[in-house]
Amino acid sequence: GKEGGFLTNLAVKIPFPKKLQKAERLLRSAGQDLLVDNFVTSLNRAAEKAVPEAAAVFRDALQRMTIADAREILTDAPDAATRFFERTTRSSLQVRFLPLVQEATTAVGVTANYKAMTAQLGSLDSLGGGLFGGLRKRVVDDQSLDLDGYVTGQALDGLFTMVADEEKRIRDNPVDRTSDLLKTVFGSVSKAAR
Repeated sequence: GKEGGFLTNLAVKIPFPKKLQKAERLLRSAGQDLLVDNFVTSLNRAAEKAVPEAAAVFRDALQRMTIADAREILTDAPDAATRFFERTTRSSLQVRFLPLVQEATTAVGVTANYKAMTAQLGSLDSLGGGLFGGLRKRVVDDQSLDLDGYVTGQALDGLFTMVADEEKRIRDNPVDRTSDLLKTVFGSVSKAAR
């Protein structure tokens, strides 16, 4: 949730939407890298604004955790905790993230950057004297593009990627078990495995 948390982490950085990749290539080939980069930056900034909301949702999931859930997390697959959180929180997170992303996409300029890019595509078409045959219409499908939904989905995927990384670190390295609870829980599992 910190600035650069998505943008500077290649494991979770939100890329240009697949539906717009033709537009990205055309704009970059026309020397419009800054325009494209600003759009990608704004997508990632919007996700960074929503992620802090996850802490409360995770806390609620922990409070509702059953003994069977805890046993599964301790004895099942190495990503069992991540799968538990994804299974029990993803839909709640989506509901809570979406309005935050909508607010953030406006605040950080996703829509303005998107409009600037599509306007540039229209300009390229005009410069080509119509040779491109409606370039903007051919490479941008406004009707099927939901930028807020895209950012929300990508933010959730990135969040669970980071949860999985943290779970692996905690399971693999006793030094990363920073709380007494984690030391007790994972220490007892390690002893039982011996």
